[in-house]
Amino acid sequence: MIWSIAWKNVWRNRKRSLIVIIAVMLGTMAGVFTSGLMEGWVDQRIRTLVHTEIGHIKLHNPAYLNNEEISHTIPESKAISQYLEKNPFIKGYSQRIKLMAMASTSRGNTAIMLQGIDVQKEKRVSELYTKILPGAGTYFEESGAYPLVISDKTAEQLKIKSYQLTTERLDSMRKIPLPETVISKLKALESTRFHTEKLFKKEVSQVLSPSEIKKYGAAIVNISEHYRLRSKIVFTVTDTNGELVSQSFKVCGIFKTVNAVYDMTNAFVLKQDLARLTGLEPDDYHEIGILLNEETDARTVQQAIKRQFPDISALNWLEISPEAGMLSEYMDVYYYILMAFILFALAFGIINTMLMAILERTKELGMLMAIGMNKKRVFSMIMLETIFLTMVGAVLGMGLGWLLVEITGHTGLNFSSIAEGFEAMGWSAVVYPKITVSFFFGVTLLVIITGILSSIIPARKALSLNPVDAIRSDN
Repeated sequence: MIWSIAWKNVWRNRKRSLIVIIAVMLGTMAGVFTSGLMEGWVDQRIRTLVHTEIGHIKLHNPAYLNNEEISHTIPESKAISQYLEKNPFIKGYSQRIKLMAMASTSRGNTAIMLQGIDVQKEKRVSELYTKILPGAGTYFEESGAYPLVISDKTAEQLKIKSYQLTTERLDSMRKIPLPETVISKLKALESTRFHTEKLFKKEVSQVLSPSEIKKYGAAIVNISEHYRLRSKIVFTVTDTNGELVSQSFKVCGIFKTVNAVYDMTNAFVLKQDLARLTGLEPDDYHEIGILLNEETDARTVQQAIKRQFPDISALNWLEISPEAGMLSEYMDVYYYILMAFILFALAFGIINTMLMAILERTKELGMLMAIGMNKKRVFSMIMLETIFLTMVGAVLGMGLGWLLVEITGHTGLNFSSIAEGFEAMGWSAVVYPKITVSFFFGVTLLVIITGILSSIIPARKALSLNPVDAIRSDN
């Protein structure tokens, strides 16, 4: 009977109850969606980290981790390869030669980590081959001597990337479509080549209005991009004799990931080309990257490799990138802290509403206590009313939050206007929110706790009433 009475009491003042319920609903919905957004970002960051940048496990010569010298190759490389080939937990592995190099063109130079790879093995470990930009070459699919794959950022640094409006590109803009008035203004820049995006945008801003730039600027920049494929880049490295040697490589493809730092510091060539240049033997490698069938097996496989080959260093992705591991392991705690703060703020509104309800029902509560309702039942009734009020709003909020996460999880949320800032930290500018079912169980528990705690002050107020004085009250 107490449950029934409490539920009916919630709806005695519908307007006031609905205001509280809507506040709880909006707060819970915002918390669920924000948690889903953060979960999506973290999930994408970890996926990129594991499936594009480092894999689940990396093997090195321990000395190489202290000093990246060419001589610090992995010992027992043949035996290790045979072991990895037979391990059922391993999806793929790739041996790499890794050397610091100086990359130079006639227009610029930069230091970079040059990686010599086996293309087919690398495709089993890294998804980098899927990151080749449209119209920017291929991932070692073209024939030719000394092919090279570099990033979009490196292409900018070495002035291989430029921005130019040609007749063909202006025609492409008509298909978007861009208004003819905008295209006619852009013709003033036709055939002029700009080596940086900043200079190109500056000149475009001189001929277009701010509203036109806001609406069409991104499309104009994308269409105007031009990469000089087959350009030669000279790499200078140290060979096995300690001598500086140089070789020109031809750009065959340009990639772009969501991590600007990774892009700026890595370039890829064929393993045999780099071995030939430096004098390394065919079985000399500086790193072996491993991708597992199941991420949860990382520590197990790592320990097994260490037992089998105690003279090599085996690090899992959590050890290589501890900040990503921390996000992975403790993000659930962050979600619940966020929800706790939201519910804590909402609790003040709930307490105020329940105190008003107690004030309005002073005479009624006095009569109930006068006819024999004990304090335990009065407390239970007030507590249930508070929990019902909170739960109705929270359930609606969780439902709407889940729906919003599902919709945006399919369409994605594009933050391309601030993409440069996100990519500088290794985060994707396009995020697909996601949420787990277990999260809702945790939120439900937090809501119940909030309802119980919010009911304490109103219930104490009700229990402090003197039945005789309460009955004489005008309320």
